[in-house]
Amino acid sequence: MLAINGICKNWARVIMCYGLSEAQLNVINDNLPTSGCEVMSVDCFTDIIAMPQMVAIVVWDIMSEIDRGSFEDFFTDIAPFLETVIVIGQPDVNKELSKQILVYDTFDALAENLKYKLLGAYKKTKKSENFSSTLANALIILKAIKTKPYVTTQQLAEGLEMSQRSVQRYIETLRVSGEWIEYDTTHKGWVAGPGWEPDDDVAMNKTIEKIKNL
Repeated sequence: MLAINGICKNWARVIMCYGLSEAQLNVINDNLPTSGCEVMSVDCFTDIIAMPQMVAIVVWDIMSEIDRGSFEDFFTDIAPFLETVIVIGQPDVNKELSKQILVYDTFDALAENLKYKLLGAYKKTKKSENFSSTLANALIILKAIKTKPYVTTQQLAEGLEMSQRSVQRYIETLRVSGEWIEYDTTHKGWVAGPGWEPDDDVAMNKTIEKIKNL
């Protein structure tokens, strides 16, 4: 969550705009994919870089040379990026970055496809949110089993505030990814075999990659 002027905002629902008129902002508001999305107009281009967002829409012609350089440097450095970046005008950027951004000659040209572009951006960030949540829960469960052998499904469910069935699905995901986890019928709990230790970041990253590739 992102706090702006004391108000907590979900960055994955913010459409940040630079250089658009009030009428154009209204068009974007009329095409929001969900009621939870919000349009934010900024007066300073650096806000686009400083704050995360679901979609960034900028007008190239009103950007200064410094801002244009910052735009190219920043988004080139973080590519591939999750947010959808839309540029109105004719941006003079490197070839690789030009493949990552959406370019429209005019706002009217964007408006014709705006609803679908915003919906696509929303789905992309929603998918990322779901995966991040799944990954986090799976790793928490794996760490719990590693540090507390014979922990029960009920204990894991209560600790993560989820159903026991969900815990079992996460454990199955870990097992499919290659983690050795078994249910000990004697102790009636889960036990993990050799693998990464709780503080082994390298091995943990390998587990993350395995889950990503499922």
